Amino acid sequence: MSGYIQVVFNHPLRDEFTYKKPNAWDDLPLAGSRILAPFSNRPRQIGFITSLSNTTDYDPARIKEPDDLLDESPVITGNLMELARWITDYYFCSMGETLFAAFPFGSRTSVRQEQVYICGPSYETVYKQPKLSPKRRQALELFAEPGTAMSAAEIKEKAGVGVAVIKALLHENALSLRARPNQPRISEAEKQYQTPPVDLNADQVQAVRTISDSLGMGGYHQFLLHGVTGSGKTEVFLRSIDEALALGKSTLVLVPEIALTPQTAARYRGRFPGRVEVLHSGLSQSRRFEAWMRVRAGEVPIVVGTRSAVFAPLENLGLIIVDEEHDPSYKQSDPAPRYHARDVACYRGMIEKAVVVLGSATPSLESYENVLRKKSTLLHLPQRATAHALPQIELVDMRHRPPTERILSSRARDAIEETLSMGLQSILFLNRRGHSTQLQCRDCGKALECQHCSVTLVWHSRDRSLRCHHCGYVQGEPEACPYCRSAWIRARGFGTEQVLETIASFFPSARSERIDLDVTQEQGSHDRILSRFRKGEIDLLVGTQMVSKGLDMPGVRLVVVVQAETALNVADFRASERSFSLLTQVAGRAGRGEHPGLVLVQSYAPSHYSIFTALRHDYLAFRRIESRFRKQLGLPPHTRLMNLRVESEIAEKAEELAKEMMQLIQQPLKGIAPSICRVIGPTPCPLEKLLGRWRWQILLASRDGKIRQQILNSPELREKLLKPPSKTRLIIDVDPISVL
Repeated sequence: MSGYIQVVFNHPLRDEFTYKKPNAWDDLPLAGSRILAPFSNRPRQIGFITSLSNTTDYDPARIKEPDDLLDESPVITGNLMELARWITDYYFCSMGETLFAAFPFGSRTSVRQEQVYICGPSYETVYKQPKLSPKRRQALELFAEPGTAMSAAEIKEKAGVGVAVIKALLHENALSLRARPNQPRISEAEKQYQTPPVDLNADQVQAVRTISDSLGMGGYHQFLLHGVTGSGKTEVFLRSIDEALALGKSTLVLVPEIALTPQTAARYRGRFPGRVEVLHSGLSQSRRFEAWMRVRAGEVPIVVGTRSAVFAPLENLGLIIVDEEHDPSYKQSDPAPRYHARDVACYRGMIEKAVVVLGSATPSLESYENVLRKKSTLLHLPQRATAHALPQIELVDMRHRPPTERILSSRARDAIEETLSMGLQSILFLNRRGHSTQLQCRDCGKALECQHCSVTLVWHSRDRSLRCHHCGYVQGEPEACPYCRSAWIRARGFGTEQVLETIASFFPSARSERIDLDVTQEQGSHDRILSRFRKGEIDLLVGTQMVSKGLDMPGVRLVVVVQAETALNVADFRASERSFSLLTQVAGRAGRGEHPGLVLVQSYAPSHYSIFTALRHDYLAFRRIESRFRKQLGLPPHTRLMNLRVESEIAEKAEELAKEMMQLIQQPLKGIAPSICRVIGPTPCPLEKLLGRWRWQILLASRDGKIRQQILNSPELREKLLKPPSKTRLIIDVDPISVL
């Protein structure tokens, strides 16, 4: 039986390519499998089979055969294939880009094996020897339970023996070797977060009951679990997973950042030992593939991971949890597909007929709007799960203060000293890395800028370098101004490095540490710092947004927000929402133990609504104000946004192409009222130059998502988007989370 297969490759082209199906493949399930095939000028390239057909419109004599089939059974199956097609259509990308994002393992087909020890044929004989040494007996006693298998590292740790003892037992056939797939290791940091079940309060009981009823009924349902910080949302998630498992259903848990994964995974592993797998891009390629294959084989029913885990191959998926659903990290910015994992999770829930629970202390305006439109059901946890009250929040007006209080006010210093005297811990939050935000010449007034981006370079005192936090460009500290050759250069602004220096000068005997991207590059470094902090080995922790979410540290009494308006000074319509979220989340780290919490918010803009509503823990007041502004401006959640961005290494070319694209967009918009669909631009992006490319953008705000598709399907526009001029990029970002 002859036929043809349709194949896609990891390429922006939206076409599917036809190949002859070899006769040897006739009885194999092929759709969703990987192949090696000649493509373009490459003799062998990996592709995915998307469909099969018996006929073709092309000349059969010119159609090639693929070289090899990589999979015995498809790696992308029914529901995941349907999800990939929706992503491709909604986010305007190619099917190949989507499938390779869902399965990012190249041509890898086999899982690494590790050598483990089991009972050997002479186990009983050797164990009964009267003169057997205590060390060997201890090692053999680990294998008393039938079927026990352990690695050498596990034997050494549990029996306290050396390699020589294990080798001797192997030589005597008391132990034997066999291969097994690598097993996940639980780090010391994870062990600290394992907690037993706790009693639920009335609000938690009601939330669990509502979710459980929905699981029992079957079918798709979406919930928004809105609970104050420390309200016990994770315990609600855990009890809901219990219900899903009892019904024979699997669960997907998404967290926004890799940094949150170990502590989240520990809580789930502690409750469901041996039934949880972790998936995120921070794992090595081989370890991630091993985890993916375990999930695919049905060995574990629970997956915890970051946004890419939304493609986890779970069978009989019944529950999807999106923790901290408001977090911008769920949005993929580059490369395509530029999907939002929260929205993809909701669509997957529809396909799988699963229950989707979105959790947050500061829900996104879009998710709360879905509640108001009856697309989602609100579950509310208005109080902390324990007897501890929300922390007291105090505003510290930084205007008109002396220079000595530029970074830390006298009120903050007093509070830190009081906390140290109580033997408790403090967190100082500033969402800005480095020592000083810029170096500026006092003569000509110019600040040193990145060669590749339209931003100033940040000065880092550790190696006295200037760094771009966007492209990674690094240069040494100059002896003179590069513009006017003046030697009078001064540092301006401050970041986490300078905050750490400041508290070290005021509190030299305190154990202080910094946690930000600069000090957590090494694998496991983030976990090590948090482990030390949780053990009480650090008194003062200075950090960026890494300390703002998900941390449950009972020893933290004080949180100092060093500069509250940092997130507001950004040319982005979501700046106020991000500021409110960050302030609320970081304030929630205080007072989770036996002592009442205190939060000091230092600000030069104390009257801004995102700050004063955060001071009162008043999400609803913030949402009302922000939603009203967004509605007046025609912005999400009241409209659907699409950003068409033009990039080129030549500034004039970027501007010229942006204006040309504007003309192409206006053609299909004829006859559509501006109140239904509005075009903003073309304008230079707020970050006009990034990674060496000049950038312009056109924003399209529409009340109906179908209008976006109508515009994108315009033949002239579509052709230009798929085949842009040389040395330019045209990027479509649907539902952008940032317009910088």
